[in-house]
This record gives sequence, C-alpha cells and structure tokens, in this order.
Amino acid sequence: MKDRFGLETRGDPKAVEALGEAVAALYAMQPEAMGFLKAAAADPDCALARMLGAYLGLMSSERGPGAAGVKRMGEITPADAREAAHLAAIRTWAAGDWAGASRRLDSLLEAWPSDPIALNAAHQLDFFMGDAERLRSRPTEALQAWDPTDPAYPYLSGMQAFGLEELGDYPAAEIAARRALDGAPRDVWAQHALVHALEMQGRSQSGLDLLDARRPHWAHDHFLKVHTSWHAALFALEADGPDRALALHDATVWDGGPDPLAMTLIDSAGLLWRLKLDGVEAGGRWDRLSDEWALRDEGAWYAFNDLHAVLAHCGAGRLDRARTLVDRMAGAAANPDPAATNAQALRAAGLAAARGVLAFAEGDFSASVAFLAPVRRQMSVFGGSHAQRDAWQRTLLVAALRSGETGFARVLVRERLAERPESPWSQARLSELDALSR
Repeated sequence: MKDRFGLETRGDPKAVEALGEAVAALYAMQPEAMGFLKAAAADPDCALARMLGAYLGLMSSERGPGAAGVKRMGEITPADAREAAHLAAIRTWAAGDWAGASRRLDSLLEAWPSDPIALNAAHQLDFFMGDAERLRSRPTEALQAWDPTDPAYPYLSGMQAFGLEELGDYPAAEIAARRALDGAPRDVWAQHALVHALEMQGRSQSGLDLLDARRPHWAHDHFLKVHTSWHAALFALEADGPDRALALHDATVWDGGPDPLAMTLIDSAGLLWRLKLDGVEAGGRWDRLSDEWALRDEGAWYAFNDLHAVLAHCGAGRLDRARTLVDRMAGAAANPDPAATNAQALRAAGLAAARGVLAFAEGDFSASVAFLAPVRRQMSVFGGSHAQRDAWQRTLLVAALRSGETGFARVLVRERLAERPESPWSQARLSELDALSR
C-alpha cells in the first residue's frame, strides 16, 4: 500500500500508518518516534520499519548501537528495489564505508526523491562526515520533490538551513530556519540551525534570547535537548562567564549520571575544554568524563568521537590514556582500505588534531601549533559542525599565543573577528595580543 508520502510500502495498514507517524516524529526530533516505530516493526512484513531502526542505531555514531540495530534487522529479503537499496546502504554504512553509504543514498534519492527515511539518514550521515555541500543540497532538492501539503514539509527548510549555515551563508540560514519555524514551531532542528548561525557570528546574547523565548519548544525530552542545552552553555560562557556555563553543564548537559550517550559526552568534553583553555578548573567533572570514555572501546570507529575522548583524557590529566588512544588512531589511519571512511578522516586531519591536543596538554605549545595549523581548514573531514570543531580552532589560537607565535595568533584572531565581530572571547584574545605588543 502507499504510505503518507505516496510511496509503496509493504506491511499491514496499521503498521504502515505507524511507520509514517514514526518518520514524522523523527523529523520533529520527538521521542514518540520510538513508540510508533516499535508498533510498526511488530509487523514482520513491515521491513522498512526494521530498516529505520537500523539507521537509528547507525546514527548514534557508536559502533555498538549501530551493530545492534543491524542485528535486530534480521535476515530481510527485500520485496522491491527500494527495500533492496535501503538494505545495501545500511550494510555499507555498518561495514565502515560511510562514503559508500552516502553514494548509495544518493542513488536511492534519485530514484525515490520523496523517500523520507533515505533523506533523514543521508542528512545525518552528511553531518557525521562534515559534508556541508550535501547538507544543503539534499534538502533543497527534496523541497522540489515533496508534496508541500504534507505536514512534514516545513522540516525540509530546517534541514536546508543547517546546510546553509555549515556552508557559511548565515543570513540565508536564518531565513530558511525562521521559515521552517513559522510552518512547524516545534522543529528543534530548524532552531538548531538558527542557533548555529548565531553562534558562528558571535551573537551570544541573541542566542540566549532566542532559546529563552522558545523554551516551551525545546526544554522537554526530545532528541536534541542535551545538545540545545550545550549551545545555551556556549552562549552563556561568552555572554555571562564560566559560572553560568558550568551550572548549565551540570544541570542539563551531563550531571555525571550513568549510561550517557556518546553525543552527551561529546558536548560535555567540548564545553569543558573551552573552559580549560580559559583557565577555568572543572574539578572532578573531567575524571568522570575520562572514565566514561575509557569504558567505550569502539576500535577507532569514528574520529570525531575519539577526538572528544582525547579532550576528556587530556582535560583529566590522564595523558597515558590519551597517548594510548592517539596510538590506536594512528593504527587506524594506516588502514590501506580505500573504503575505510574513518581511516581517510584520520589521515586527512583527525590524527593531527588529536596529536595537537595531546601536545597542548603536555605543554609543548609549539608542537601543538605544528600539528593543528596545517589542518585547520580541513577539519570538516572528521565530522561535526563548525561550532563543535571550534574547540580545536581555539586550541590552535591559545597554543600560538603560549608558544610566542604572536604574528600567526593575530592572523587567527582577525579571521575570527571577521566572522564573529561580537565575540567577547575573540575580542579578549585580541586584547592579549595588543598587551604583548606594548
């Protein structure tokens, strides 16, 4: 039968309807998606429900949940070409060929441009690989292919907004994000894109005001609650100082509780490292964070996660752990398989970024600059967003200041201020440089 998106989907009518509701809730980043998905997957004939579950495991960015999701998918015999295409994309992604999975999703969307499962998976995969161009172009193409009357249609503008932001077109990103929010006020992904655009321009108070005004839409359980809280803490760090940022960290990012998601640990490490660069001590938070990362042996599955684990170990002063992880990353980078996406990311920039942080923690600031400077414009290859990768850009600038490379540091500060003229942190670094030159 045809689903709500006009695509042939096998399964009994109730399962197909539940799958459609799951997809719609997923676009809104709302947790009820999981209940709908469970209901749909209970029908053994609704193969796409089990495939969506496998995609969600892969989207966790962790090897364990990804493998578990694929295992739960079981032995599926595709009933048609679309199911076969999804199955191939999932298996390629699970094998570590993320770029290959992206190409398979390209082909799938060429054949079925209104496939919402493929678009959502591809958009997240583009984010994990730092592919800003595809982050923008996929939803832009979908805006032409989807039925504008579908209730999920406004969410496409939010996806497009995030791509525009990652491409550096902040005014266009704001327009697209606000258009999405006009059509779907609870679209936390569009809000996320708008928050990123404000962050990248150094408009911290505007970001806090936005999140304050929209609190009813995001301050409840949904898939981006922790990450939105992380953004609020970043804005607070710039606008109000470290005390409020640490309070937000403990209240809404990670309180040190058990079984956090990798994405939670990433946000915690990214925030605490920024505080460390500013000379702010985080106490036992670092130890808890380092211990939690040490429990996760992903076998160099995703450079972006490993890089945040390096931040955690270095922040805690557990440099032996950091060195062991960097050595493991070096071994993964040596993988000659051209389809090993993580190895490619490590060779291009990830390993240098890890070594740069480790050298910084060891007090060798000149070496930190030597590792980080050559890859400062290539860091998107190891995934994440500009805002998340700014932890390494800030490390480079602070290392340049501490190593006495003031000319290079001034170049870095001027670049930051050209993009973020209102950023107190960047203005403070300029004041440091001016004081050194007197």
